[in-house]
Amino acid sequence: MFVKVVSLVVVTVATVGWTLTATVPAVVDIGLATGLTGAPGSLTVLECHDLRSSRYGRQICTGRFVYDATGEEVAVGAFSWAEPGSVYPARITTGRDRAGFWGMKGVLAALPFLFIGLVFITVMGMLLRLRFFRGFTLVVIFAVEFAGIAVGIVARAFL
Repeated sequence: MFVKVVSLVVVTVATVGWTLTATVPAVVDIGLATGLTGAPGSLTVLECHDLRSSRYGRQICTGRFVYDATGEEVAVGAFSWAEPGSVYPARITTGRDRAGFWGMKGVLAALPFLFIGLVFITVMGMLLRLRFFRGFTLVVIFAVEFAGIAVGIVARAFL
């Protein structure tokens, strides 16, 4: 019994951690893209470089955000899939440290992370044997989640 309880706690903590790690940045990006948060302006991507701190490389970009209202310039982190030298319509977080795409492109680009978080929630529901996460309902949930991930990946690649 003790092993089952410890296993449940470990799986729960890991799933909650992974879910928050995947979804919180996506929610911030969706807020910026829809105009619910942040201030409008434009982002000029200055440089991008590969970060090779783990087995999987990742591109990190920096840029200069210019506020529409004041013309003030702020150095920020840019989108990881941006092209150096490009200018994008964007919104900046209230902490003035990160800018996000403005419009539909920003919403679609945030989808993979949002749906990855939902996959973790679904797996947790399966492990806890919740009634909602069984049978045909489970198939539909996974289909919607993987469709959301695919749409987001395609949006990042082609928009």
